[in-house]
Amino acid sequence: MAPDNFARNLRLLVSYGGTVTSVSQRLNINRQQFHRYLTGQARPTVGRMQRLCDFFGVEESEILMDHAQFREIIAIRKQSTSPIDPLGAFVTNLHRINPRAQRQMEPYLGFYYTYFRPTEFPDMVLRSLASVFSRGGFTYCKTIENYSAIKRRLRKILKYTGILYHTGERIIVHEREAYVGQMMWTTVLIPSQLDQVAVLSGLTLGISSGSGRDIACYRVIWESLGSPIDVRSALAGVGLYDINSPIIPRDIRAAITNDVATDEGGFVARSWVNASE
Repeated sequence: MAPDNFARNLRLLVSYGGTVTSVSQRLNINRQQFHRYLTGQARPTVGRMQRLCDFFGVEESEILMDHAQFREIIAIRKQSTSPIDPLGAFVTNLHRINPRAQRQMEPYLGFYYTYFRPTEFPDMVLRSLASVFSRGGFTYCKTIENYSAIKRRLRKILKYTGILYHTGERIIVHEREAYVGQMMWTTVLIPSQLDQVAVLSGLTLGISSGSGRDIACYRVIWESLGSPIDVRSALAGVGLYDINSPIIPRDIRAAITNDVATDEGGFVARSWVNASE
């Protein structure tokens, strides 16, 4: 890596995100210190580097890569991280609807296996690994999907980044696929009792990763893995499984069935108690 790649990549991101002053204020970083990053006179600490990456929606490995390659990635994404970006402002304002949102999210921090039945593989269950964590007054998530079971699929691993907030009644999750950014999902989860945070159920709506980019809605289960966990072992369990695989717990298999009961009148989320009965 050339010594100035980080500074050049950061300047490129800021050019998408507004003025140096506005970006540094939103990041809560002293403008003079932020200018030192932009000119290559200083490097952020580990924590501050993570804050920069979360703000701009990139990975640390990406912001440190060759500038020409990084410019191509950003051009593909056509990402705008401006503080006046309407989607970003909208999500931020939603997060502020409930002043207790961050405190109410604390019991839900940690790792989860998420389960749903993707439309492009109707006889299979996708089990992914999601990490939910807090930083800078917000709750974020990172999710990894593994499609290695599909031989002719070019991209085997998909990574998503997202933000979560608690409305006081439900947990809302907005996620974006991290590489190209074409797949976006919104999930609404039913919070469990604080002494029963092991399983969250809900609905997820978004754009599938199939070649047709179908708009799809599924029942979804988030199964808490507790904390701390062996991340490497948890990642080994991520992938596509046959619907009848013993790897998928029977109650979870029943809970993610995408049927409509005669008394429901539509495709609705079911509480975990009702779903697993």
